[in-house]
Amino acid sequence: MSEIVTNQGGQGQRKLDRRGFLKTGAAAGASLAAFSSPLGARGAALASYSEQLAHQPLNAATPVNLRFMVRGGPGYRAYFTKAGDIFMKKYPNVSIKYEVHDTNYKTKLKIEMAGGVAPDLVFASDDDMFSFAARNTLLDLAPFFKKNGLRRSDYYPAAMDPQWLGNHLFAMPLDYGLHILAYNKELFDRQHQSYPTDKWTWQDFIRVGQNLTLDRNGKRANEAGFQPDHVVQYACDASAFAYFTNILRSNGGDWANADLTKATLDTPLAISTFQFLSDLGNKYHLNPTGKFVNSITIGFEQLTTAMSINGTWAFSEYPHYPKMKWAQGNIDVTLLPRGTTGKNAVGAEASGLVIPLATKQENARWAWELIKWMTTDEGQRVAFDYGVASVPNKPSLARELIGKQRIPRNAKLLLDALPQARLPYWCEAISDTELENILQSPFSGAPTLYQLDRARTTAAQAMPAVNRAVQTILDNDQVLARKFGAKLTM
Repeated sequence: MSEIVTNQGGQGQRKLDRRGFLKTGAAAGASLAAFSSPLGARGAALASYSEQLAHQPLNAATPVNLRFMVRGGPGYRAYFTKAGDIFMKKYPNVSIKYEVHDTNYKTKLKIEMAGGVAPDLVFASDDDMFSFAARNTLLDLAPFFKKNGLRRSDYYPAAMDPQWLGNHLFAMPLDYGLHILAYNKELFDRQHQSYPTDKWTWQDFIRVGQNLTLDRNGKRANEAGFQPDHVVQYACDASAFAYFTNILRSNGGDWANADLTKATLDTPLAISTFQFLSDLGNKYHLNPTGKFVNSITIGFEQLTTAMSINGTWAFSEYPHYPKMKWAQGNIDVTLLPRGTTGKNAVGAEASGLVIPLATKQENARWAWELIKWMTTDEGQRVAFDYGVASVPNKPSLARELIGKQRIPRNAKLLLDALPQARLPYWCEAISDTELENILQSPFSGAPTLYQLDRARTTAAQAMPAVNRAVQTILDNDQVLARKFGAKLTM
């Protein structure tokens, strides 16, 4: 049976044989030579432990209860329930208890890990998985991956590569997806505006967008008498800052150099791009910012924005908002607009499934079986049906399924863009959470970008300090990368 529990922990025993192996690292010596790791004795012990686990036979006669920490909206929860039901029908000895933590799941997981009561597997986020891995809290899945005959080359590089640090595999990609511009056709039609296309530039975005932002009197953002403190509909949500790498790359720049040794957010291209991001809301009034007060709930799902910069994994949520008319084809998608290079910058990412290091051995084996099922073809087909694996993690499966997709109508456009996909900054660095704490304005407390979002400073004033903070993180990441035997690169 499966059970969904919201914000409720579980019980578990943590014995020495599952984490005490770390204490044996100093004496591992030649006996662990076959499992050599740039992490030193601890890494060798980790590889050895994982190798032993991977070769233990499954015991389908013994009842196993798996605690599965998940997150996400109703679409994700429906998928996890369906996936669990299929898996438990295949393996009747397994029961799954879902623990849903949509807010602050990272804090909850850290506390449970510290207390020795971590869940057996976790749907982690791609913007914090490396942070957990770097603290030696996750099981190395590489031996399982190899033993089951899985091949890295069968997966999209942007889906699989971020799950590895050196020769250690810490997650398997579940919900690969592309960064997209989604739009509501009805809201465009009401203002007699043409729909976005992959040929749009950011100037087109501004030109049309100003006709889609409306105040309480029906005035458009480009009309005299427009009241920015009394907006009832915005052209777009406030997510452009979160996807700044796409915009910066479409202008020919990047956030760091190719080997991530030097931050480049103080270059003229970066400064002009971040000023543009601020101007979208504060000058052109296309999206909400902290500068202007609004009394309405702003959101694409609430029909108060005509466009949304998001990921295709949102396909799992849109059907749960009837007024969006997803099933009727009212929501469609395209690529983010072209920058000054004349090209679209395509971004992609995938969150992964992980096993905490302290998971009981028998549970860890079954947790891997569930992870393997969800991230290989059978499970990915189910995830695609629920909009979770909006892009299946293997090119062969993506071509098959997206090629038949009816909604959104422009889905095939995304399939053509996949070979160009690049990772966002948090998937390229190790200190993913630390970088987001600086760069995710206006969603974080980073003081410099917080002020830029509110037009209290300029990008020319803000970005040198931002760049110095990012450089400090990159310097530390180079040290961490050497420990993992990883070479950081874009």
